[in-house]
Amino acid sequence: MTNISTFSLTGAQTAAQNSWTEDAALKTTEVGTAFEAFVAAADDKVEKFIKANADADTGELSLSAGQSLQLQRLMGDQSIAVQTGTSTLKSIKDSISSAARNI
Repeated sequence: MTNISTFSLTGAQTAAQNSWTEDAALKTTEVGTAFEAFVAAADDKVEKFIKANADADTGELSLSAGQSLQLQRLMGDQSIAVQTGTSTLKSIKDSISSAARNI
């Protein structure tokens, strides 16, 4: 498996696709890399929005009310992706721990 950064959308998507093995088992690696791809996509959208609206010379970001709401929505999507991934992986970990205790 390749090391990826959640800031690299292409790398995250490739890693997510490569981690899926054709078998009947769902693995935590497959789930984790899928969520990394979701987070990378959300990060990418926020980054592109900021770059598109920042002043080219100074880098200053000055947004209208509508643009500010759009950025907040994008950042909300980013937060949801992270929280969903985190809670899903924690739930899987807890289920595995519980199953191991019952063996």
